[in-house]
Amino acid sequence: MKTKPRHIIFTVCLVATIAACMYKGFPRFWERCYNQVAYSFFGNTINPYVVKGRANELFLKPNIDDISGKTLLDHYGSIENAKAEAQKNVEATKRLIDTLHRHGSDFLFVFCPTKPAVYPEYLPKDIQKQISGFSMADYYIQLFKENGIPHIDFYSHFKNVKNSFPYPLYTRYGSHWAESTIPFVGDSIYRKLEEIAGIELPSIRTIDLNLTKDYSIQDDELEPGLNLLFSLPKPKLPRPICSLTDTLGKDRPNLLVICDGYFTPLANSCFLDAFHHWDYWIYNRDTYSSRPAYHWRHLDMLYEAAEILEEADIVIALYTSNYLFDYLHGFTESAQDLLQHGKYDRQESIQLIIEQIKANPQWMEAVEQQARERGLSTEENLYQNAEYIFNQNEMKKEQ
Repeated sequence: MKTKPRHIIFTVCLVATIAACMYKGFPRFWERCYNQVAYSFFGNTINPYVVKGRANELFLKPNIDDISGKTLLDHYGSIENAKAEAQKNVEATKRLIDTLHRHGSDFLFVFCPTKPAVYPEYLPKDIQKQISGFSMADYYIQLFKENGIPHIDFYSHFKNVKNSFPYPLYTRYGSHWAESTIPFVGDSIYRKLEEIAGIELPSIRTIDLNLTKDYSIQDDELEPGLNLLFSLPKPKLPRPICSLTDTLGKDRPNLLVICDGYFTPLANSCFLDAFHHWDYWIYNRDTYSSRPAYHWRHLDMLYEAAEILEEADIVIALYTSNYLFDYLHGFTESAQDLLQHGKYDRQESIQLIIEQIKANPQWMEAVEQQARERGLSTEENLYQNAEYIFNQNEMKKEQ
């Protein structure tokens, strides 16, 4: 007599429950059982930021709030106020582009679509009815077109190719564009940069599709937050292995990107290999760089920020619509300030390092301990530490 599947499941759960109790893990096990039942039988998630859609597609709640108009109303109160704010931001962008051009830099805005905007048909039916007729992203794109601001509209691109693209543009359990789209996205950005900057860049070639069930963190980012008992099924999807082709004689400009998390899949690919020096500032706050002296710093403490901006041949802003309410996270204003005041001098740079040390309790405690051992005042030792760090950073830049 064959064992029925439900008997196997019951037996596995019973054994797991006994084991969990023996190792004092029963509360956690019970919580995951509860989450699994709520998800599998009722379509509910215990994570308020994750929504289960049709065909088991998962969506990020803030992205749904964006296309439903909730985010707009929360931040602006009305569509008229949102439009007025967008118009002011577009004027600020035009002024920024003029300033960048005077410093020899070109500008490109990349509009990144969210999963609900591209696949609204997979949203629960009650949420589909909430989709607003006004899109903040569409309005910005319209204003950019009217004002001749260089941009890429991936909203239209993704909607146009979603039925012909060989793989999903978003994975079932991800909220960022899928890793399989990165060669297409990256190469499209290269071609647009060639158009606006008059340069020649290489192409991105896919060496191997690398079909796998081993998803990247971002392609499977929503599942861990569900805290389920069993892993969700994963079809094989590409994690393309790519390289640059036609690199001989191509330009290698310096790149600065102001972005949200959608740039991370590009940064983890071969996309940045086309550039000489590259920096990207996530949320105009945390800095990443090809140069160790500038890498993994807080922008407020990066005294070389003006120098990085001055050196950039290309500045890219890469954002999704749900971050348009905090437009470029203040970059239009901060960039103007950096370019106006120029580079920090030595003493200003050392003072910034001193403030960085003081803001870190463990670091400051170590400086105080060192001061006692050296027989120096805390302020004297603090200055010497900051001066040493400044000199080391200057040496790294010269290497």
